[in-house]
Amino acid sequence: MTSIRAVLTIALAVFAICVVPVDAAAPAQPLPTARPGQVGLSAERLERMAGFFRGAVEKDAAAGYVLLVARHGKLVYSKAIGMRDREQQLPMTLATRFRIFSMTKPVTSVAVLMLYEEGRLQLDDPVARFLPEFAGARVYTGNDENGDPTTAPVQQPMTIRHLLTHTSGLGYVAQYDQTSELGKIWGALDLSGLGSLADKVRAIAGVPLYSEPGEQWRYSFADDVLGRVVEVVSGLPFDQFLKIRLFDPLAMRNTGFWIPERDAGLLARAYARDEQDVLQPVDATQYFGSPHDPNRAPAGGHGLISTAGDYLRFAQMLANGGSLAGRQYLSPVTVALMSSNQVPADAMAKYWGANSLGLGYGLGVAPVIDFRSAAQANMDGDYSWGGLLGTQWQVSPQSGIVAVLMTQVSPVGNAAAQRMYVDFRNLLYAAVATLEPAN
Repeated sequence: MTSIRAVLTIALAVFAICVVPVDAAAPAQPLPTARPGQVGLSAERLERMAGFFRGAVEKDAAAGYVLLVARHGKLVYSKAIGMRDREQQLPMTLATRFRIFSMTKPVTSVAVLMLYEEGRLQLDDPVARFLPEFAGARVYTGNDENGDPTTAPVQQPMTIRHLLTHTSGLGYVAQYDQTSELGKIWGALDLSGLGSLADKVRAIAGVPLYSEPGEQWRYSFADDVLGRVVEVVSGLPFDQFLKIRLFDPLAMRNTGFWIPERDAGLLARAYARDEQDVLQPVDATQYFGSPHDPNRAPAGGHGLISTAGDYLRFAQMLANGGSLAGRQYLSPVTVALMSSNQVPADAMAKYWGANSLGLGYGLGVAPVIDFRSAAQANMDGDYSWGGLLGTQWQVSPQSGIVAVLMTQVSPVGNAAAQRMYVDFRNLLYAAVATLEPAN
């Protein structure tokens, strides 16, 4: 059977037409409900979108999907399609849990920005103020005659803003650089045997940087470092800070770094294409660790497990300018800063390729900065950040749409999975009947 580590190390970064019915396994509705027509969406085209994903399951693009669409703060469409575990014949439901991988990063960014709003850190504070192991950061300059890396001290300190914008100079796991000498060093960094987040971050701090902080955009371990910053500044373990300050108040009851054994059957199984191009289950614990192991350290960059409904509440909070159900988590000013581009306009396309034209990067999310050149339907100001196994979400300030798509399938060797980012947004915007604001 294909190992998830082998697969992932070569990877790159539904419903009733009216009020959503609740199945026996489903949690409470994540938002108030409305009919699609009441908020300017086409019920017929939303159902067409669900039909597309049913077809994707039939074509073996994935085992199943969960899709939620909201507009102007109202949940208008919800569908669970296919299986969360084909081998056990367990269907997708609205209660299905997903490994959301890099959708953890926006959550980590919100935690940092909450501390920023309290005056406990500033965006341009040196990281070494909180994590002294970064005081001696060095930049990679090449290799000597023996093949050993050479380095030089950084000319400017790495800051919290650099971490939030992935311009810190840090590297990442092997799949993001398999060719350069420094990529080999970062790829050999094994954090799996280290017990705590503090231990992991100390190991990260010991590897040379790709560039001076602030010089280039590079996907990295930055959010794992930010999780440790949250621990140091708040005095709470990272997972406890998120639970106390975000998940419990937001009623994200099924979100966390671990899942109790009693809920093990609700966790969607991970799938990938094998050498024969057949969709097969894969062992996600080899990359992700066991979701039942409380000794597995929380990771600010990829560790959370969640449901579509829980993440919809998080996304709707951002769409509302930082508040939900009468409670404020961030200022609208801070949310605007978070979702505004902070990097050169071509930074994302240079790193990811042509499919990222029109995208920028803010403080933990990727805003659309030119919808005309984007590969998919978008509106300027939309923002999101997806997860490796196909989990996606979208906030659209101009249209008032918030949507979440969950699945668990590797994009490696799976063209349909690779296109899902584009297909999801094209189908979503095709369902817009009017751009008029809500009454």
